[in-house]
Amino acid sequence: MGRQKMFKEELELGEVLVKQQELESRLKEFERSQREIERTRAERECTIPPLDEIGERMRWRQHEHLVSRGEVANVRRDQNQGLLLLLLLLAATAALVWWGLQLMGGA
Repeated sequence: MGRQKMFKEELELGEVLVKQQELESRLKEFERSQREIERTRAERECTIPPLDEIGERMRWRQHEHLVSRGEVANVRRDQNQGLLLLLLLLAATAALVWWGLQLMGGA
């Protein structure tokens, strides 16, 4: 009976030792994780954030990819046609004003 009690105590001691080793390994893992977090935090603090110009360049590149050359040509043609129409309307208005002044001066 004394021998069985000793086996039981040895088994419990073995379980305690296994648990202790497991806790120690978890503690080491936790400490390693803490060091890794501190290292990444320090690295992030030392890193200069990207300039606004870089983001603007990236947006411009993305815009150029989305807009094909054909679409740009179409927009320019529409704008040129609109500008030409505006100039013609201004010329017609100026001609009407001149003609009106000629009529009033001659009467």
